[in-house]
Amino acid sequence: MIASSIASALGAPEGAIKLILSIFIGYPLAFLHRLPLLYLAPPLLKHLLFFLEGLCICYYNFGIDTFHTWLNITITYLVLLFCGGSKFSVIFIFVFNTCYLVVGYFTQISQHEFGISWTMPHCVLTLRLSAVAFDYYDGKKSNSPNPAALSQRPSYLEMLGHSFFFGGVLVGPQFSMKRYLQFVNLELIEPKSSTAPDSINPSLKKFLVGVVYLGIFQALALYIPDSYIYSSDFQKLGFFTKCALILVWGKNALHKYVGVWLIQEGSIILMGMSYNGVDKNGAKKWDGCTNIKILQLETGESFSDFIQAFNVNTNQWMAVYIYKRLRFLGNKMLSQFITLFYLALWHGVQSGYYMCFLLELLETNAEMQVQWFLSRLRQNVKIPNIFILNVIGRILRKVILMFLWSYALVSFVLLDSTLWTTVYGSVYYIGHIVSILAIVSGYALRPLYRRKSQANGVHVEKND
Repeated sequence: MIASSIASALGAPEGAIKLILSIFIGYPLAFLHRLPLLYLAPPLLKHLLFFLEGLCICYYNFGIDTFHTWLNITITYLVLLFCGGSKFSVIFIFVFNTCYLVVGYFTQISQHEFGISWTMPHCVLTLRLSAVAFDYYDGKKSNSPNPAALSQRPSYLEMLGHSFFFGGVLVGPQFSMKRYLQFVNLELIEPKSSTAPDSINPSLKKFLVGVVYLGIFQALALYIPDSYIYSSDFQKLGFFTKCALILVWGKNALHKYVGVWLIQEGSIILMGMSYNGVDKNGAKKWDGCTNIKILQLETGESFSDFIQAFNVNTNQWMAVYIYKRLRFLGNKMLSQFITLFYLALWHGVQSGYYMCFLLELLETNAEMQVQWFLSRLRQNVKIPNIFILNVIGRILRKVILMFLWSYALVSFVLLDSTLWTTVYGSVYYIGHIVSILAIVSGYALRPLYRRKSQANGVHVEKND
């Protein structure tokens, strides 16, 4: 009743309101767990409580479909029990959980069920369970560089608590089993204390900033809803007006994710699981589970800045458990392509996800070519250092980056090819064309530069 009333008042989907309320409930639960009786409780009791709390949250959102979460945890545990630490266990758990998720996506499409569903927390669970298998496998090796490696197999109750922990069961962030166990066993924060950590202020700051982002998203979405950018009214606008609206719309689309992740992170900080040591001044850091780096996201001037600041834990997961483990291929571009393909598959089976991450691949590589060209230009041409020109240049670069980022989000948000092709076609596929031209131009210019440098007796590195 509460969710439906709020949804009607705000004009938002009821499922989205349930999700937000479920994330908000993390704060009273966190305050409850900060009480000495629960903070100092035996680890078994904490695991059980986290499991039951997360189970109730999932059931509130997805009903009987919560069964899927329990089933995957149970099967993963049984595989670890009988053959954990082997290559077979890693491959089976990774493939089984991924395939189960993908089948869930296809089932929803066949039943015409869209929006928030059990596959949302299940995609978080897929990475979490796969990471446990990888970490236990790495823990069996004496020279593993993985800091999250597990020397012992987690118990069934530990896996239930880790997977259903209310601070990450719905939308993440990802956190390792090792961090979770250190947190439950009061080993994460040193020196140990009989009272909950002093993390209330940083937690509430995250909460307030997250609420502001969600407020901005909801306000702007009333003026530029998703449906507007593929409407006939949008098609009638001029080219530059459409590009400007795509930029503003795309920037606002990020606010939804930023707001939700910040609010979720605040509850984890309140619990103390985000503790990440101290800085050079001795102040405690609470960024161990950070999924959004606000300052870097808002001020970044490259795709690398944006990628490193957005959905941080998922990107780190993809780097640690897929990209770096593809070194045997001997080709960074191929490893990057496979990683991004899996990232798209993990999000869903609609075409928009694959186009979005293909654009990410194109745009990041295009940026590399532009950076290479500019660095060579600076070496050969003396460019005057004029303040106003530098400012204009940085603003222009930021605008172009934000447009291309928003351009890629068009397919990610709209998903259906009939919708995102309409939008891209209305701006003549400008983002695709610019990226491809930059890549082709970069590769075409490199041999010319090498020949010129060799003619002048200048040594050129092979990896230019």
